Amino acid sequence: MTDATVERAPVADGVGAARWLRTAVLLLPAVLVGIGGWIHRWTDEDAFINYRIVDQIFAGHGPVFNAGERIETYTSAAWLAVLSVGRLLLSWLMGPEWISVLLGLAATVGGFALAAYAGRMLCRRDALVLPLGLVAVAAVPVVWDFATSGLEMGLVWLWIGGSFLALARLARRDDDGAPAAITSGARRWSLIVIGIGPLVRPDLGLMTVAFLVAWLVLAQPRRIVHDLAVALALPVIYQVFRMGYFASLVPSTALAKDSGGLHLGQGWHYLTDLVGTYALWVPLVAVAVAMVVRAVTEHHARATVVVVALIAAGVLHGGYIVVTGGDYMHGRLLLPALFAVAAPATFALGRLGVTARSLLVAGVSLVVLVWSVVIVVGVRYPAYQPSFFGVADISDWRSILHNQMFHHPDKGIGISIYTLRDRYDHGMRGYFRVLDDEPRPGRDPKRLVLTLGSIGLPGWVIGPDVFVIDIGGLAEPLAARSAPIAGRAAGHRKEVSYRWYDARFGAARGDAGVVAARRALRCQPLKGLIDAIDEPLTPGRFLSNLWHAPEYTTFEVPRNPVVAEKKFCGTPARR
Repeated sequence: MTDATVERAPVADGVGAARWLRTAVLLLPAVLVGIGGWIHRWTDEDAFINYRIVDQIFAGHGPVFNAGERIETYTSAAWLAVLSVGRLLLSWLMGPEWISVLLGLAATVGGFALAAYAGRMLCRRDALVLPLGLVAVAAVPVVWDFATSGLEMGLVWLWIGGSFLALARLARRDDDGAPAAITSGARRWSLIVIGIGPLVRPDLGLMTVAFLVAWLVLAQPRRIVHDLAVALALPVIYQVFRMGYFASLVPSTALAKDSGGLHLGQGWHYLTDLVGTYALWVPLVAVAVAMVVRAVTEHHARATVVVVALIAAGVLHGGYIVVTGGDYMHGRLLLPALFAVAAPATFALGRLGVTARSLLVAGVSLVVLVWSVVIVVGVRYPAYQPSFFGVADISDWRSILHNQMFHHPDKGIGISIYTLRDRYDHGMRGYFRVLDDEPRPGRDPKRLVLTLGSIGLPGWVIGPDVFVIDIGGLAEPLAARSAPIAGRAAGHRKEVSYRWYDARFGAARGDAGVVAARRALRCQPLKGLIDAIDEPLTPGRFLSNLWHAPEYTTFEVPRNPVVAEKKFCGTPARR
């Protein structure tokens, strides 16, 4: 070994140690959220809606909740695709609950890692980068809850992290200060990632707009049309499919939850519930001050465009959630906005020496770390048990479902789901209204129809061959298009008279309301809507649905069939 080798070895070891330290600090948020997500792993009741739809896909019925009725009951087309691929590859090894838990957790960890790496790309290459914003998000217990849950939140974070990385790659500079080159393949995939936001969740289209504006500011102006075409191709293709297949402009979940309505009071309460529970204003204010100082002192205009895009995306999406009333699950729908706003809050430690900037970063780091320790150790959202017939305003549904739902999947009906399935297997048919113990005569003697208030776990347990009516409208076309009921909790705002279901599925003549409902169902546009989702899907039907989708999305169904009969058919028929 030469003297030169002896002298260089410690330097190489030091460089390697520094690299490992930078990587470890960068991945701290991903590790923290991965551990918290695993400890808090669970499956939400609504996740079983997706599992049932996956069952229908594999049974050859398409992406529907009930065979023979085309209603878009899922919110995330991308997450449904992920679950379907997961079942195809892993069903021999585990059930859908574990598939969704593992895929959701992997997506969550990946989203935090990508966002941290994106923030790293906007800083000096040899610096130790502190992802303080992501550390703050990863310390919030409700984030751990939705790292799994069986819902699409992990995929949402992965998409935001991937979009952040795509913008950061476009904005980064070479060592000489010039914009770094990006290959055509990387450019294409970056645009595809940014563009699929509406497929991850339709409301993420707001974030997609912010990201695309930032992309167009940073990219070559002469390629604007090309870039927009690449980014929007998949969402446009899916929208054409949605309109032709489901005869609607939006998912049924958006209609049922009145996602276009104005519920600012509920939304503000939802925002303060999240921010106040964890004192989120403490880390957000601290990192905001540091980010403003960094933007003023570093003079990196392209990086500033990316940071502004992430913050604007978070503010747009969070504002939309607040205006439309939030949700009944604590924190859930505001977590994408929180992630987007906090993700770009990364700070590079300067070289040795005490400067005003280094002192500011040290102070912000101390505030975030102390706050994080307090939240991780001592703050939990109080569990609230909803009444049997009611739905809590805002609740910790992980706690509720752990204590109730998985021990009582028949909750809300008059007979055990497991008993009902066994009786169905032995030939029982008919029509069950909520709380019935025995079936009523059904219009279709070969079918069992079940009316439920919670369609997730019970709908999955009963099996894809049993027709399930959702009185909340997620999987039912009439309730979804009714007017919201004043005072109802977010997510459960709509409901129609049971006479509509008696008219569609019951064999008995019924009272005047049932007779009125049957007549209204023979008048336009109700008849057209039911035909659009129930008739076999031929090329002609697809084109007809495509044309009529705006009409079938926007008209309102009165809760009272007598009122509906007058509205759609004119003078009521003589009884």
